[in-house]
Amino acid sequence: MSAPLPPAEPKRSHLYFLRALALLRPEKIKAGSLIGAGLLVALLQVSEPLLFGKAVNGLTSGAGPMRYVAMWCGISVAVFLASVVISLLADRMAHRRRLAAMSSYVEHLLALPPSFHTQARSGRLMRIMISGCDALFNLWLPLLRDQITNLAIVAVLLPIALATNWRLALVLLALMVVYSAVNLVVMRHTSTGQAQVEDRFTDISGNLGDLFGNVTVLQSFLAVPGELGNVRRSLHDLLHAQYPVLNWWAVSAVLTRGASSIAIVSIFGFGAALVSRGLATIGDVVSFVGFATLLIARLETITSFIVDKAQRLPALVQFFDVLDQQSHIGEAADARPLAVSEGRVTFESVSFRYPTGSGAVRDLSFEVEPGQTVAIVGPTGSGKSTALGLFQRAYDPESGRILVDGQDIRDVTLASLRAATGVVFQEAGLFNRSIAENIAMGNPDATMEQIEDAARIAGAYDFIMRKPQGFATPVGDRGAGLSGGERQRIAIARALLKNAPILLLDEATSALDVATEARLQESLERLRQGRTTFVIAHRLSTVRAADRIVVLDQGQIVEQGGFDELLARGGAFAQLAADGGLTVPAANDDAGERAAA
Repeated sequence: MSAPLPPAEPKRSHLYFLRALALLRPEKIKAGSLIGAGLLVALLQVSEPLLFGKAVNGLTSGAGPMRYVAMWCGISVAVFLASVVISLLADRMAHRRRLAAMSSYVEHLLALPPSFHTQARSGRLMRIMISGCDALFNLWLPLLRDQITNLAIVAVLLPIALATNWRLALVLLALMVVYSAVNLVVMRHTSTGQAQVEDRFTDISGNLGDLFGNVTVLQSFLAVPGELGNVRRSLHDLLHAQYPVLNWWAVSAVLTRGASSIAIVSIFGFGAALVSRGLATIGDVVSFVGFATLLIARLETITSFIVDKAQRLPALVQFFDVLDQQSHIGEAADARPLAVSEGRVTFESVSFRYPTGSGAVRDLSFEVEPGQTVAIVGPTGSGKSTALGLFQRAYDPESGRILVDGQDIRDVTLASLRAATGVVFQEAGLFNRSIAENIAMGNPDATMEQIEDAARIAGAYDFIMRKPQGFATPVGDRGAGLSGGERQRIAIARALLKNAPILLLDEATSALDVATEARLQESLERLRQGRTTFVIAHRLSTVRAADRIVVLDQGQIVEQGGFDELLARGGAFAQLAADGGLTVPAANDDAGERAAA
């Protein structure tokens, strides 16, 4: 699989803004109404300087300004009320759509296969979600509340200015061109730099997530000072990458503040010359001063908006790049739910190689009878986890197929396959919630009585009841408030509550000491009863009770048989047992012949 978060092509950057706007589609009628209201407000605001100028002309000519003053007052009140309504509705819509975008991101992320999550760091993904949703919000809200109106003002103002006095309008147009050109130069110089800054921010977030998740390791190995030094260096590099961008933004801020004064002086000076020649009225000059003030103020707001979008574009790109990640595991259009009648699992000539070339299985063929327990063992890298990963459809085989009661798992829905499978991992995978909530993960609809029954069968009930709050006791981050054995018992209770017909025990006890593992075996025996079970284990003492053992080496099956039978053969399994400290019985020819038979 390729890197999980590929950089976006610069030439496609504008497409991300279009995608962001497309997320408003579920509320397109409301969004359209806000845009229409914004256009109307723009027309009203442009008319205000015009009415001001006419009122001044009426005052100087003796015709009386009150009619224009009354119209001006009425328009001002209408603009105020409309702006309040637009602001309120736009704010609510932007908040709704941000939460909807966040929900979609989480839903998509949780649907991606484990192969994606093994390459992407959780801290980085969290940073991308928060920054991306903030970028969306800060695009939608000002656009619906202000920027549609601002753009409409700029578009409408020039034709009205030309119709009022084309000479003064040309000055206004020249000022607008110069102002826009300067800001375009600033944005061109800051866009690339800010993208690099955002990438650094995201990488730092990922690194910090790793540090926070391994504080105990850092403290144990006295690595805190060194890691703090790395963090400080990363932040120092980030600051120096940000400086050039800040310099250009400072130039833009200074020019923006001076633009309004330059515009007013230019219009007033040129207008005075025109008035002296009889080519403009005093009211025209007053109107154009208002036009210039309005235009520069709107251009300043638009420019700030564009600069902010350029600053946030990298976050938006990263957000959509995650949403563009597709699962390589497809679900057939006619996929049907898996129907488990017996629990027979068959591997038929299954072969697979990881895209990175880091591991493979070749021609795996074996069958697990209903209710049997089959252990898959072998040295590190032999393909044990790959075999179970293929059964869970983390990947699909390149050739061959996997059947459950005669049904190819590629032809059934993923949800039904997962519903038919219970898993107990090496790491219990507990959430920072109560014990009861962690057990109920196996069946969210379970009653408290069912949760307690599962805990009893798993051998967890007694230690739970000794906790201060019983089943309501929080387990801490990743179950840090519990011992290793307690965590695994809760994981077993969770699998029991799910009551799936097929069970996967993936190194379920290898992280525990031998004594704790021995105490858990009874719980595991109860869990396996009546279920087709796969067991992966490095510690061979844990597979003694398996009905059959499949021995893998370099992705191929090299031996199959019972525990004692394989030991007697003196082959690969016997070597693994000897390496693990198990006593291997002396082999003789008769025993070898019996084992071979």
